[in-house]
Order: sequence, then structure tokens, then C-alpha cells
Amino acid sequence: MLLLAGVPCGLIAQEVRGVWLTTNAGLDWPDKNATVEECKKKLVDMLDRLEKAHFNLVLFQVQANGDVAWDSKIQPAMEQFTGNGARRLDYDVCRFVIDECHKRGMKCHAWVVPYRLGTEAAASKYRNNHVGHAIYRHRDMCVKYRGAYYFDPGLPSVRKYLVKLYKELLEKYDFDGINLDYTRYPGDDFPDGASFRRHNSHKLDKNDWRRDNINRFVAELYKAVKKIDRNIAVGSAPIGTYKNVKGYKNTTAYGSFQQDPGEWIASRHHDLVIPQMYWGEDFGFSTHLSTWVDVADGQSLIVGLAPYKMVEGKWTASDVIQLMNKAVKAKGVDGVCFFRAAHILGNDRHVKELYNYLVDNPPSPAVKKVSRKEKPIESVEKFLE
Repeated sequence: MLLLAGVPCGLIAQEVRGVWLTTNAGLDWPDKNATVEECKKKLVDMLDRLEKAHFNLVLFQVQANGDVAWDSKIQPAMEQFTGNGARRLDYDVCRFVIDECHKRGMKCHAWVVPYRLGTEAAASKYRNNHVGHAIYRHRDMCVKYRGAYYFDPGLPSVRKYLVKLYKELLEKYDFDGINLDYTRYPGDDFPDGASFRRHNSHKLDKNDWRRDNINRFVAELYKAVKKIDRNIAVGSAPIGTYKNVKGYKNTTAYGSFQQDPGEWIASRHHDLVIPQMYWGEDFGFSTHLSTWVDVADGQSLIVGLAPYKMVEGKWTASDVIQLMNKAVKAKGVDGVCFFRAAHILGNDRHVKELYNYLVDNPPSPAVKKVSRKEKPIESVEKFLE
């Protein structure tokens, strides 16, 4: 059994080797104009190749820009699957993906993007959908920022809406986990002055207030998920640098985007974290990896890596392999996760070299956990009351 949620310290059964399977714009899957059978065949072929390379975790993107990969009463089905924003799904996409992952012994987590809603032009494709897009149905909860729309995290109504949406998903499907992406503010100049004035009863500094808004959502979601099934892992993929240390000036989760996964873990509202460490030692990979081990505090830590830089940048397979080996050898790290599937399975020569390495080098059978520091805190039972 893989360690993908909080368990007692000690040896775990197997090192995690995961991959993000992207549906936004069909980057990994599906092909927009393919038939249902063609879509299914492609997914099966991809999972077969991932299984051969010893992958045991798939983060399947079920939400992209206010549209989803299931038959929801709250957000419309992704045009990428339907071919037409007005249509319903032709088949049960989530059921198919989960079942195919489980057939191969892979865990399948629902990858969600809570706040991002995309452009009005993209949303307009759903004008005739029976569900409708949030930009039109819930304009009062949305903020326009740099040409795109986002839910305002400062609104209690947004938290309620999102928890309801993800409860709908997890009550319907047996996903092994839910993983939050872009669960942060999109920029310092995000125009949320109205909600700041209205919903800041504790008179917090704006950055602290923003972090508190995200923290509240994560806590409310965690409690709701554990009421459905305590075994569903709740995690996230935050910015790769939590807070900067001496000698580095990276963009950070905590300071740049008011994202505080350290608090989500400390408050016991997180089971795993997959920081997007999409850079090398020039930005302090090993140094920041040590920080994440401390932040994870014995919870499951999986390191996000960037094989896409072999195609979109100048990295080689050796660069990715070197970072992977540094990560999995570090005490307190449970494995790695690659962004994204096409950059594991594609035809680029560096991608092929990495794939062959993964085939020839399966994950280690056990990972040594670090001891978790015990802190006085309400129990999960208290949260579930």
C-alpha cells in the first residue's frame, strides 16, 4: 500500500512515482476530435506505458477553468471531452480513469483547480450549457484580473460553493485522494479591496488576511472530505519555494502568492504535499528540499519535478534523473511526481531516455519516514463532530 495520507512513522511499502495527467486544452489527454473509443484507447495505452515505467500514482485533472470532467450539477462538463460546450459527457470519464488506474495497481487522485475560471471568451462556449459557467451564473463571486476571471477567495460564499462542488465529486467517485492546484492568490495586485473591507473582521494585514482565507477553505474542505471517507488523502501542489532562505530570492508560496501549506500541515488539514520544484540547484533545489522536509513534519512529501523542461527548455534526461535521485534519497521524502504525462511518454529523444531509465529503475520497496513532531491540536474526531 502506498503512503499517500498520514500514517504512523516508520517504513512505508513503496516509494511514490507519480505523474500529472493534464486535461486542460487536452495537453495530455483527450484529443478533442477523437471518438469515445479512440479516447479510451489512448488512455489505456498511456496507462500501460506508465505501468511499465513503474508509476503508481496518477493525478488526473478533473477541473481546469470552471469546467469539470464529471456530470456535475454545479460546473459544466469540459468542452475538451464533449466537443461542444452545450453538451453533456458521452461517457463517465472519471469512472473510466479510476477503474483503469486501479486495474494497474495505481492510486488515482482528483486534481482540481479551485479559483481559476479562465477568460470570458472561453467561458462563453458554455452559454448554452444546462449548468452554465460560474462567470455568468455567479458573477458576484468573481474578480477579473489580467484578462481572466477568478473566484474571490475572500468571500465565504466561494468557500461554500467549492466545498459543495468537491463533495459532489468525492461522494460520486472512489478517488484515492484530492489534490489542490493554484490554491493561492494570482498576484499581489489582485483587485479584492471590496471583500477585504467587508470580510476582515479581525483587522488583519492584507497578506495575512489572504492567507487566512485560503487556510479557511483548505480546513473546511478537509473536514468535508474526511466525513465522506477518512481514507481519501487531501493534498496540494504548492509553489516550489515555501519561504526563501539566505542566498535565494525565488518567488515563494508564502510571500508572493499568500499560499501557506506549512499551516495546512501544522493545523492537520493536509495529508500530503507535492511542491512544484521545477528548477535545479541554481535556485537552491537541495536547500529548499530540506525546508520542505521540515515543513512536511512527517506527513507525506512528494517532490514535483519538471521533465517538460527537456522539451520546452534545455534540460536533458540526466538533469531530471539527478534531481529525482536527490529527492528520493532524502530522508522524509516519499517519492516524486512528474509534470506532465506527455513529457514522460513523448517522442523527444530526452523524454525517451528518461522513460527508459524509469522502466529499468523501479521505485525502492520502502521509504524511511522522519518522525513527526507532536503538537497540541484538536483531533480529527473533533473536526468531524
